[in-house]
Amino acid sequence: MNNPRKNLINAFAIALLFSAASCVTSDLEEDMTAVDKGISSDEISGITGLMEEVDLMIMSMMQQDLSQQRLLPLLDEMTCPGTVITRDDKNGQISVNFGSGCISAGGLEKQGSLTVKYTDNFLSKGSILEISFEDFSVNGRKLQGTKTLENLGYDAVERKLKFSSSMKDFKIINEEAQVFTVNQNYFRELELSTETDGFRIYLKGSGSLAAENYSTTTFEIVQPLKYMQECIESGSFNPIEGSLQISSKADKSTILSFESSGCSS
Repeated sequence: MNNPRKNLINAFAIALLFSAASCVTSDLEEDMTAVDKGISSDEISGITGLMEEVDLMIMSMMQQDLSQQRLLPLLDEMTCPGTVITRDDKNGQISVNFGSGCISAGGLEKQGSLTVKYTDNFLSKGSILEISFEDFSVNGRKLQGTKTLENLGYDAVERKLKFSSSMKDFKIINEEAQVFTVNQNYFRELELSTETDGFRIYLKGSGSLAAENYSTTTFEIVQPLKYMQECIESGSFNPIEGSLQISSKADKSTILSFESSGCSS
């Protein structure tokens, strides 16, 4: 199995290659025009994958009843040794403190704390989760800002939960202290597991990623990206179906298609 710390939902890593465009300085004049180049595929992979992992982690925290079934947990890798979880149902708040650093069963290194504030029962349509971060990082990447999840409804017959995920001017700082600004609006359909199959996630939406001296990169899901529990648990976060359109000033628009008969790393 590949190192799961390098497999952090790298759905967007495949073929996200952005060419760099630089300005030519004159021999007579020192024209220090800013470089316009695309954000590297490694950064895009790590950042987008990181946010998907956070959503799964939050969903696992919300241990609530679902039509006599339990969403408890989606993944068993949310916590790690030394984690302290504090639940305050009266005030609708859950705090998770990973301390000075710990490594989960899936190999993810987490540090700091996060707080989830929720309205009503999260499984009620229209309920909202607001997630804030305090000195929080995953695998060395720091998260700053607020992330919002909203329940769009649960279908008890089909056992599907729909919810949105949004961020505005969210900051992610990598290990080189480079700051990235993320704007994102996603819609997910979670198909709960059965006796024979694990859960399935169908992802739609769009977003953008920006950093100083880099061309802003936008991405839009053209066909829903499908994720499978068995693939995620094996350390592969690649979608097995779907297509994604990538655009930036440094590169022409590109459409990526995903199709797999099984899990790939």
